[in-house]
Amino acid sequence: MSIHLHANAPGPVRHGAHRLADYTGLTIGDGDTRDSRIIAELNSSMDPEIGHQGYMITGGVSEPGRAADIAIKANHDEGLANGIYTLLRILIINQSRDPFSLKWDICERPHFPIRAMLIAPYRFGGSFGLAAMSPDRWSIEEWREYVDLMRLCNMTTLTMGSARMYHPQYPHSEREKWRYETWKEVMDYCHQVGMRFNWFTAPNIVCEQAFWDNPDLRADSAKANWYGNSLVWSKAKELILENQRFGLEFFAGLDGLELIFTDGGSISFDPETGADPAAYFADATRSYIDLMREAGNDADFVFWNWGLDVWAKVLIPPDETERYPKYATMQDDIVGLLPKNVAWLDASMLTWIQCYAPFIKARGNPALREHILFGREHGFEPVIDFFWCMNPEFSINMLPHPSVGRGIQEAHYARDELRSDGVMGYRLAPACRFADDYIFFRLASDPGMGENQLINEAATLLCSDFGKARQIKASTAETVKSVEDAIHRLERFWTTHELDDIDASAAGFAASGADAPTHLEFTRDAAVVLSYVARLAALRRDGDELEYERISYELYEKAKDMYVFQGLVADIVCVADAIPNFMFRLGRMVEEYATPLMRDAPFPEYVDRRIYPEASFEPRILDFAASDQNYNLNPAEVIKMARIASMKRD
Repeated sequence: MSIHLHANAPGPVRHGAHRLADYTGLTIGDGDTRDSRIIAELNSSMDPEIGHQGYMITGGVSEPGRAADIAIKANHDEGLANGIYTLLRILIINQSRDPFSLKWDICERPHFPIRAMLIAPYRFGGSFGLAAMSPDRWSIEEWREYVDLMRLCNMTTLTMGSARMYHPQYPHSEREKWRYETWKEVMDYCHQVGMRFNWFTAPNIVCEQAFWDNPDLRADSAKANWYGNSLVWSKAKELILENQRFGLEFFAGLDGLELIFTDGGSISFDPETGADPAAYFADATRSYIDLMREAGNDADFVFWNWGLDVWAKVLIPPDETERYPKYATMQDDIVGLLPKNVAWLDASMLTWIQCYAPFIKARGNPALREHILFGREHGFEPVIDFFWCMNPEFSINMLPHPSVGRGIQEAHYARDELRSDGVMGYRLAPACRFADDYIFFRLASDPGMGENQLINEAATLLCSDFGKARQIKASTAETVKSVEDAIHRLERFWTTHELDDIDASAAGFAASGADAPTHLEFTRDAAVVLSYVARLAALRRDGDELEYERISYELYEKAKDMYVFQGLVADIVCVADAIPNFMFRLGRMVEEYATPLMRDAPFPEYVDRRIYPEASFEPRILDFAASDQNYNLNPAEVIKMARIASMKRD
């Protein structure tokens, strides 16, 4: 039995075929024609039903006396590779290594042509030293494993976002050199498997040494929760571009450059920037496009609008918009200044409601518009919906939160109302969030998937290490069912906050025993940590500090045997220093979990559509009165790391 490819099959198709061969034990291209074969070939004429990225898989189930071939057909090699990976994924989910034992009748095309994941390899309370919990310290092997999962789910793009820069001109940046070298290998591997590699940055960040060497050029970004590596564009444009040039040359094969303009240090509250922020955004956009071309790169450009309307009316402190009125009009100002051949990316209005409703109310509930439709209305293409609701930047969100219901809601919204050309997810700490990532990946291809199917597939893959380790025996139906139930209970916990739910979830993940596959082990341990965090929050609320301390030390001892949490217990080898560090990190999680911003209204499993019943590029006042959800939190109660923690209710 063998796999046959068309004569000119490119590397990504062959890579997929080799992964399929490794999993099934089939040979490639040299099997006896009397044996059953998988034949992957291009259509002789275009099939409009499957488009550029789609595929058909037919055949299978041997009959007595004759071989039963399986045919994978597509219009283009990208679709052909997608078909091969789909066949492999379905085999793994069915815990079968014999593709000919199954009947295949599939005709699919991924709904969103752009299916991306932004990986932010910086700490946010997570990784130090040898820790695996954050991509901050990932080896190339760990990166390849993650890219393999993305490719198994037919994702198209890995976007790399680093907050730290390397430039050989700055000796103190040498400590970042190994990251660049590793990420370049990641870029090359993405290209091998047929995925795009994009670079994400802010337009005004520089090496830390350049920031410290130029105190008179530093951006005033502290009010936007950033400090340490950004300069004022109008004062330091040439210095900034020279810092950034090296990265664009180093990653010469990148496929896209993505710039964010209202976060990551890029926004600055200084007179020069405040005079006309939109002019700065537009000048930076054109300058970076020119810089890419000078570096010999014709990569695409993605403009991160990133809630300009919400920033202008809600998130920028009112004294700054009074001092610099142009901040209040930057959403309207920017659209006429940008070239139209750039992609437009933003979070949806549902996401802004989910994450910032208390702040919107506190600023008088100003009329807001659906940013993604606003970009489309002004002629930008493609438009991309950023699923930021999947992992806001809190230490607590190193722990798993599948967001199945919210993900389904956002996928439907992106498909039916925004008509998005693409979707992007966000990860700071994927190590123990396998189910979260997988559920987003699948919705990116098929937004019509239901909760039970999504959770069943995620559970089965968790139990199998998604085909990477052939020596792991097939999981029993009982084990898969326990993990399914664990994901359901984990999803429910984030709504109920009941200890019974998180305890049952942790027990379900532990059903496979001590020799659990890697990602199931990580997920199990993360659920245990989450159960401790919930208990500690209750103890702190009740004022039982003695029991709080005892439980904290109990978790410290348990974490010693949890590989994915080694960064919290073993990176500092002196125990006298390690324990206070662990307690500080744990305390952050407890504080974040206990705050109303995390526990209550801003993060519901669904956004009440009565608040925003119809997407519109025109400004609309949100109808919070129509909702039963509690959005009456005082922003002064929000923990300090929230972006506008200092904003006071009028």
